[in-house]
Amino acid sequence: MRTRRPMMMRLGLLAALAVVAVLVVVVITTPHKTSSAGRGDGGTPAVLSQLDGIPQSGVTLGSPHAPVTIVEFADLQCPFCAEYERNVLPTLIDRYVRTGKVQLQLRLLRFLGPDSDRLARVAAAAAAKDRMWQVVALAYDRQGAENSGYATSDFVNKLVADAGLGNIDAGAAAERQVRRSEQAARALGIDSTPSFMIGRTGGPMKRFQPGDLTPDAFIPRIDRELRR
Repeated sequence: MRTRRPMMMRLGLLAALAVVAVLVVVVITTPHKTSSAGRGDGGTPAVLSQLDGIPQSGVTLGSPHAPVTIVEFADLQCPFCAEYERNVLPTLIDRYVRTGKVQLQLRLLRFLGPDSDRLARVAAAAAAKDRMWQVVALAYDRQGAENSGYATSDFVNKLVADAGLGNIDAGAAAERQVRRSEQAARALGIDSTPSFMIGRTGGPMKRFQPGDLTPDAFIPRIDRELRR
């Protein structure tokens, strides 16, 4: 599977930079009218429809009673994470999440650069209002070139508004959440994105790294966990 380059040496530096950024970056948005157009045109894309009716709680998507949990570590600038979002996630949602068999958890990292930092903290702030997965879906749908500076205030505000949120604060609380994800990644030895853990809900989790980013690379491993 194609993965991102090792990130751990970068996390400390970015966390230090974020200490400065968090003092001054608070995202405040005002909802505005959007179109019902499809992907990438700046309107509200069809990609959000896959989340309709599925419960969310913080970073978790799906029923709290689902017998299996999958944890993903991702960077919202990572093109391979976006590939997983496009090619694999819809199948997992329809086959496992919507049927109550699997819950998904998302831990965001920010090793690629300042756009990663800003997007991760905005998504973390949305998690506090149980709309993280909408913000993440839109961020991948509109992903720009790495380190191009595309995650401007206007870009971020549009994401948040199109995700159905009003005012959010991407400050200290969001920063703490992202740091917890970084600490978990270091503890697990995770050095590429996307990376995955899988296990029975409430039990020990095991590293799971599929050979490629297709549904067929995930389904046998998930089915095996469900049979346990």
